[in-house]
Amino acid sequence: MSIMTHKPHATSCSRLGGSSPRALLLALLLCSSLHSTLAMAQDRELDRIRAVVNEGVVLDSDVTSAISFFKQQAQSNGQSIPADDVIEDRILNQLIDNEVRSQHARDLGVAVDPSSVNRAVEQIARNNNMDTLRFRETLRQQGFDYNMFRDNIQQELLLQRLIERDVQARIRVSQQEIDDFVDAAKNDLAERQRYRINHILIAVPSSANDEELALAETKAEAALDTLREGVDFAQVAASVSDGARALQGGDLGWRTLQELPEFLATAVRDIETGAFAGPLRSDNGLHVVQLAEKQSGDLTTQPETLARHIFIAGDDPAIAQTLADARTQINAGTPFSELAASLSQDPNSADNGGELPWFSQDQMPPAMEQTADSLSIDEISQPFRTQFGWHLLQVLDKRVRQIDEQAQREQASNALRLRKVEQETETWSRQLRDESYVEIRS
Repeated sequence: MSIMTHKPHATSCSRLGGSSPRALLLALLLCSSLHSTLAMAQDRELDRIRAVVNEGVVLDSDVTSAISFFKQQAQSNGQSIPADDVIEDRILNQLIDNEVRSQHARDLGVAVDPSSVNRAVEQIARNNNMDTLRFRETLRQQGFDYNMFRDNIQQELLLQRLIERDVQARIRVSQQEIDDFVDAAKNDLAERQRYRINHILIAVPSSANDEELALAETKAEAALDTLREGVDFAQVAASVSDGARALQGGDLGWRTLQELPEFLATAVRDIETGAFAGPLRSDNGLHVVQLAEKQSGDLTTQPETLARHIFIAGDDPAIAQTLADARTQINAGTPFSELAASLSQDPNSADNGGELPWFSQDQMPPAMEQTADSLSIDEISQPFRTQFGWHLLQVLDKRVRQIDEQAQREQASNALRLRKVEQETETWSRQLRDESYVEIRS
């Protein structure tokens, strides 16, 4: 998640001022000040241009800041990262793509106002059981640049609005497609399962000649050989993949077969957990995939969990001991609610005994969901860590909620639309880049 904003060109002094003596005097004073500033700047190292993107630029400082932010984020998520030169190349190209999209947005009059960014940050804070002030302080404690974090959110919101305008507007999901999705999910065991997919894309332009295609095939085969030798998938994906989630290790998350393009669904259906498939050909290029995990599912039901927790922000190991002591006190008879009120920093639950709303899959941080799944009713977890702090969790109840026919059809429509949008977005993004003038400077 990196951001690049447009850098305006310097204004020529020959254009300053008007016809009046007062305007001319102001213009001369401004030019004098500008020349004086430039003269002083000669003694300092100027920020180097790393890439020219149409009428904009990407500066060396942009790349340095984005690399630092990415490394901090990867460390916080426990993600392996490739060599520095690989990261630098990936970040530079990501910043170029961001600049291309920012310019495209300006041409269309598409913008993201600060209040939209504020609302998004507030939602992220709530998802991590914090208010905005606590969330900001936690970011600072972990070494994140809060302004860059906001800039990244702004860039993501801008991309979302461009996709809504340029991509989603031409996506159509037919009633027949929805019927087929629902029927398959009800009657085919494989279709009811969910698959966690790791993915590498070697992009190939639609106009590629035989030589370019052969080079891409060689690159894809080399990636596959490296994976089979046991090298971590996330590291290989970050190094070679052209996919949108390359820097996140190529993890596509949990999908049903019908949420995947047909060529990927066919490959995933036929391989065992941990195995690889590829290279697979599509309109966007060549793909290498790994089936990381598989779990049973059912479109007609939704497992839900009721739990309560004590949350303390930060990554200090001493916090784990504090929560371990709290666990001992609870097992000895101290009410969970009493310790939640005195210790928990979750503003949404601390005054309610630490109780969270009923939640289902993908509504809580992964570590919290995995811990809840492993606990029996009334069982208290050991202290565990999510991205922004430590938790002590107790499961209060579990249930399976029936999903009615209309909700099933809405799920099917959303899943089919998401699949089509993802495929079209890859093509749209590459086309924007291909139509732009880009000069990368060493």
